Amino acid sequence: MLGWLALTVTLLVSLTIGGILPIAWVALCAVVIALFAVQVFLDFLHGVPLPGGRVLPIAVLYFGVVGWLQIQTMTGLPESLSHPVWNRLPDTTLQTISARPELGQQIVMRLTCYGMIFWIMMRSSLSNARVTAYIRAIALFSTCLAVYGIQAKLSGVNPLLGDAAVHGPVRASFINRNSYATYAVFGILANIVLYYQMTYRNQGLPAGAAVREYLESFFAGGWIFALGGLLGLAALAMTESRAGGAAGLIGIVVLIWSLQQSDRKGHVLLWMVLAIVIGFVLLTSTGNVVDRMANNSDDARFVIFPHVIDGILERPVLGHGGGAFLDTFRVHVPLEMAMAEWSMAHSTYLENLYEFGVPAAGTFFLALFLIAVRLLRGVRSRRQNQFVPSFALACFVAAAFHATVDFSLQMPAVAALFAAILGMGWAQSFSTKAIYKRSQNLADL
Repeated sequence: MLGWLALTVTLLVSLTIGGILPIAWVALCAVVIALFAVQVFLDFLHGVPLPGGRVLPIAVLYFGVVGWLQIQTMTGLPESLSHPVWNRLPDTTLQTISARPELGQQIVMRLTCYGMIFWIMMRSSLSNARVTAYIRAIALFSTCLAVYGIQAKLSGVNPLLGDAAVHGPVRASFINRNSYATYAVFGILANIVLYYQMTYRNQGLPAGAAVREYLESFFAGGWIFALGGLLGLAALAMTESRAGGAAGLIGIVVLIWSLQQSDRKGHVLLWMVLAIVIGFVLLTSTGNVVDRMANNSDDARFVIFPHVIDGILERPVLGHGGGAFLDTFRVHVPLEMAMAEWSMAHSTYLENLYEFGVPAAGTFFLALFLIAVRLLRGVRSRRQNQFVPSFALACFVAAAFHATVDFSLQMPAVAALFAAILGMGWAQSFSTKAIYKRSQNLADL
């Protein structure tokens, strides 16, 4: 029940303009905190299984960074640590490390919420049947969202975003097409991995039996996920997001490689056909994305990046404070880029370094990297339910790539689903035998 409730609110928050409305992410945090409290109580009664114990060092790193972001917002610290912006207001009593402490506290709240989602989904994903059902829910929801986005563009009606959002690229329920692109990639990978899971049984069978098994699996429900994957790919192409499209292709390649680790023979012909379909959809759904990929020499973000680095070097250790990018970066914006309001760095890595400081951001990246390493180990070592860590690893790589030139993971709906997927992948990245042995030991205690 806890897992389903957490996943449900995580998916539904995407319908509130990607969760950027304060009322949306505050409601998400409130529900997740309540669910987490129940989960912790149950953990206290019954103990924590092996995956939960192994994630604790990473949790120390992650929440150490969250703690630092909270310190950035605190008053009463030595004046030498305060942000230079407070020198312009000598009578103020704030004198915090952060230039925007109230926004920093919001970042703390959201990051804490994502960590709780990870824990709840990790604890509820030890059941093979349940984690498969979770991925199925993600796939079906994302397919519905893709259909909504496509029909909104074709019909000119988008109730969730309003009339201003019906022209131009597909955004579904997101304010930004690039953010929806990352979300769509998660859904595409979920559909592909479920399609594979339903049709992989024909491996090693004689040709006639293999065709029969494949057709039975396809018409027994595999077609739903095949269609969902194609609709997701069409919606992704229609976002006209260059980095989003590249992230999708990278994620699919990683997924294919990961799935074949459990069976070196693999679905060679199936993946060849799938690659052809992917190329066809991406190239024919819209020509604008191809044109934009070919003409990226004037991309403003690459003009801004060096100036973001200058801002990082101003306060490399302390940072400017969580959420302080918009106000503190204005003095760094070059004249030729001053026609726009740069509320984001358009690179999550650079923005984290800018706001958190290099040590804290580095620690944050290390915590996430260690999760990826665990997922990779699960891909290489698991035989049962190996598709779960494969799916999570593909989502991780796709999102990590897109984050280099965009801010999708800073959108609450995307970050929350990302945390849920990583939690599911982490739970299924350990040996079933080792998990069972740990559970038996807890039962004996």
